[in-house]
Amino acid sequence: MKNQVLGTYTVRQTGNANSVTIPASAGLRKGDNVVLILKPDGNLEIKKERRNFWDEAPVMSAQEKKMQIEDLGYDPLEQTPKGRERIEE
Repeated sequence: MKNQVLGTYTVRQTGNANSVTIPASAGLRKGDNVVLILKPDGNLEIKKERRNFWDEAPVMSAQEKKMQIEDLGYDPLEQTPKGRERIEE
């Protein structure tokens, strides 16, 4: 997919923060999380946050998930990071 300009938006003050309205055509839904990246050139990049392991896995039944957890020996959703494991690309 090539880059697509969605429009130009004005930064507004909301309490002690600034906000920008993201159009629905951007593909984000209520409750989605985004990561803000400040680039060295001063530009700001907004990326949709990656979902957890089970959201990225193919659709599985509860029984299949249970079998995967048994095969792994642990549930990835119940593990806490020990260091810098969650660094984005």
